[in-house]
Amino acid sequence: MRFITSSIMRGAIPALGFLFLTAGTQAQTLNGIRIGEEISAASRIAGKPASRVAAGAHEEVRWSLPDGNKLALATDPGNGRIAFAKETWGGRPDGKPADFPGFTYGETTLANIREHAENNGFAFVERLVEEKPDGLRLFNSYEVEGTPGLVVTFVTRMSAKDSQRLLNKQPGLDINKSARLESIILGDARYLDSIWGERKLKGKNYKPIRWASIRP
Repeated sequence: MRFITSSIMRGAIPALGFLFLTAGTQAQTLNGIRIGEEISAASRIAGKPASRVAAGAHEEVRWSLPDGNKLALATDPGNGRIAFAKETWGGRPDGKPADFPGFTYGETTLANIREHAENNGFAFVERLVEEKPDGLRLFNSYEVEGTPGLVVTFVTRMSAKDSQRLLNKQPGLDINKSARLESIILGDARYLDSIWGERKLKGKNYKPIRWASIRP
C-alpha cells in the first residue's frame, strides 16, 4: 500500500455561493460553533484567537481552549461566514469528550466510526492521508444526514510505531483498531471542494452519517 502526503491546500479559492445552515438543524457544532455563522460568534465562545495560519486563500484562525484542545476556523471568502471548523484533541483527559455523540478523542477507533456510520464514508483524493513525524492521519468524510451541504470529517491518527509498521508492510496490524480519533472537521461541502479538490473516493454502500443525540 502506498501513501502520499497530500497537499494541504490548493490555489486561490473562487467566490462561492454559500448554503447557510440554520439553527433549526440538530446540534451539529464544534464547541458551540456552527457552520454558516458569523465569525464573531467564535470570539463570544472561545475568546481571543491564539494565531492565524494561511495557506493560499485558506486562512485558519486558531484558538487554544481551556481543556487543552485546539479550535481552528476559516470563513468563506464570498460571504465571510464560517465555512470550516476543526477541533483537535490536545492530549488531556478533560479534552477527550468529542462533540459528535458517543465519540471520544484518543479512544474512538476508525472501526468504531465505521460501525456507527454503517459504511466507510468517502475520501477527498487530495486529502487521503497526511504523514507527520508522530504518525499517519487518515481522513474519513461523510455528508450529514438531514443537513444538505454539511460534511463531517473524522481525522484518526496511527502512532509513529504503527505507521512505520504499515509503511514497511509488516503483518498483523489492524488499521481499523490502530487509528484513533484525533480531530473532527465540520465544513461546507463546496468550501471543502475548493480547498481539498472535487475528486472523491466513495466506499461501498456509502450513505450520509446520522448526527443525533444518543440520549433517549
